[in-house]
Amino acid sequence: MGDISIIARKFDDGKHVQYGWSGNGGYYKMLGSKLLEWYTEPESVEYLFGLGQFSFLGAPGSENGGYGWLFTTVPTGEPHWVGTTEREIFSRIAFIDYGYLYDTDNKWYYVIPGPFRIKVPLEYIDKHLDERSYEFDERKHIEREVIKHIFEDYYMNNAEFKTFIETEMDESESDIYIKLKAEDFPIHELFDHYKKVFSYFDDWVVIETDKDNSEISEIIMQKRAEEHVETCLWRKSYSGNDL
Repeated sequence: MGDISIIARKFDDGKHVQYGWSGNGGYYKMLGSKLLEWYTEPESVEYLFGLGQFSFLGAPGSENGGYGWLFTTVPTGEPHWVGTTEREIFSRIAFIDYGYLYDTDNKWYYVIPGPFRIKVPLEYIDKHLDERSYEFDERKHIEREVIKHIFEDYYMNNAEFKTFIETEMDESESDIYIKLKAEDFPIHELFDHYKKVFSYFDDWVVIETDKDNSEISEIIMQKRAEEHVETCLWRKSYSGNDL
């Protein structure tokens, strides 16, 4: 197995999610670019999810034939699953590498699976590809920015978290941060070796960008609670000290 992807959408009520397999080779070049080109309007997204799960995505109508293989959708015949939270979309298939979520704002988001599920506007990914149109370097950059946010902005601006680090951890925040910065995959190191810090936060992270999706404008994190608040509501519940 490799490059497994999941496609999902939030219903307008913000409380239910529909999701399913969207094939292997699910990196942006093969899947995300097609979502932005052909499936951005609510009507086209409705049509897309009406096809059920698929092993390869092509142009609208291509499932009926008449297109080359690179532009032909291949439905599996299986319907999508329905859940009550975005946290479920990675629960039915193991080793998922890519997630694509159409949220209540009628925009696609690229979700990086891992210890944190990092939700990024898909249009931002489109603008930060390497010379071969791959997003792998940018994924690493985003993960490093999340670590930086935790141990710089969040630590400095959240008194409760600062107290937590000082009372619950054997190392200072600067010592932990220095060690994590030296790692290729710092978020996985945070999860493996500093579970208390990782578990302080909700396991979803929201990346907000500027108007033209060129730069990261804000990283939003929630303190872990007994019940997960859907990320489509995080901006509405923003309090300044809690995120």
